[in-house]
Amino acid sequence: MKPSTKILSALGCAYAITTASSFAQVYTFDEFGKSSGPNITPGIMQPDPSGGLTVPVMVYNLPFPVIPGDVVLSEPGQPTGTFSDIVRFWDPSGAGPSQIIFYSDVSAADPADAPADTGLPQQLFTPIFINEIGPEGNNGALYVPPAGGPGSIPGAVGLQYNIISDVPEPNTLALTIASAGLLLLTLKTRRQTHVQ
Repeated sequence: MKPSTKILSALGCAYAITTASSFAQVYTFDEFGKSSGPNITPGIMQPDPSGGLTVPVMVYNLPFPVIPGDVVLSEPGQPTGTFSDIVRFWDPSGAGPSQIIFYSDVSAADPADAPADTGLPQQLFTPIFINEIGPEGNNGALYVPPAGGPGSIPGAVGLQYNIISDVPEPNTLALTIASAGLLLLTLKTRRQTHVQ
């Protein structure tokens, strides 16, 4: 291979990697209005812009247009047709800005413990169904929209949505951290005792 061909190949690869990584975006959001990612706003409770529910719902604003539709989350092991959350990507104009509407189920068995626990809309828009991962009380889903699917951006690659469905309660989180600390202290003590 000629040196000029090698240089052109290397430049082509570098351009492809740079172009792909410039579109790589990860957006994280949860039932409490907390979010992270490029230019996403914290969630706020407001009237449902899509008309899915008549009560205020958790809404995140995005600065770019997305393909509208629903991502429907189910917990593994639940009966077919039982949904825990619906994440609605909403952009009625098709030109942005767009919104993420986070709906979460609420029932007598699972009472509301987060602002997004307002119930689920009856009508779905071009839904995609995915399972949550993680134990109950600390689970969610990673959603990578397919081309033309809900939440996708025409021409963008590497877009991901980290949907946090259940956030551990502070007491549970503190207990987990304390248990981990105790385990590490025990292992350190055993190691020091064994070495001596």
